[in-house]
Amino acid sequence: MTAQSMAALDSAALAARIILQSSGETYRAEETALRICASFGLCDAQIMAFPTGFVLSAKVDGRQESRVFRVQDRSIRLDRIDKVNAVSREVVSAGLNEEGALQRLLAIHGEAPQRMWKINLSYALTAAFFSVMFGGGYREFSLCFLVGSLTHLAQTVLLRLRYPSQLRSFLLGLFTALASVAGLRLIQGSQEAVITGVIMPLLPGLAMTNAVRDTMRGDLISGLARGAEALFSAVLLSTGVASALLIGGL
Repeated sequence: MTAQSMAALDSAALAARIILQSSGETYRAEETALRICASFGLCDAQIMAFPTGFVLSAKVDGRQESRVFRVQDRSIRLDRIDKVNAVSREVVSAGLNEEGALQRLLAIHGEAPQRMWKINLSYALTAAFFSVMFGGGYREFSLCFLVGSLTHLAQTVLLRLRYPSQLRSFLLGLFTALASVAGLRLIQGSQEAVITGVIMPLLPGLAMTNAVRDTMRGDLISGLARGAEALFSAVLLSTGVASALLIGGL
């Protein structure tokens, strides 16, 4: 069993793993892995991918080899998906060998997370501009920017404490609405514009989009799983907001 053949299978498996961990579509993970296997000459390659893991199998030097990965932690990293696609295109065009592809993918997988201040600033600005879309003015923009920044910090704390995603949705909805109501008591403004603006980045829009795309391509299990997860998260987020408004009205 040659090192090149094992590197080829490991490259295909790592590419699929990065795509799923970065909230990519299951069909993209499957197609990328299969194309890498075909380009490196691996026969009888088969893959079954789900949002929470995948199984990859191919013949390596006459023997059937498999790779199984459980994907537990997922984040939205479209930049990593784009880098994996670039590596895949280089492999298909015969410009990148097995070891080179594996090293490139290992570097992508081991990349340091984005700087916290950049993510926080992006979240706060996104929330603030959403408030303008919903009829807010300068006051709503400023308050939404502040509450959005605090919401992202709270989200980071909950992630580090490894709270389940559904529980995070409820707690973040509760925190967001309470912080918005408290801020609106200090300054006069539109409650609808502020609360809606802050919760917009929390809505599972990408998950729902991927659910529709997976379902339309025939990946029914993945589509239903992503759709149920997105719907459940949205409901719990709304429940948290409603609970905070009830508390604020007492």
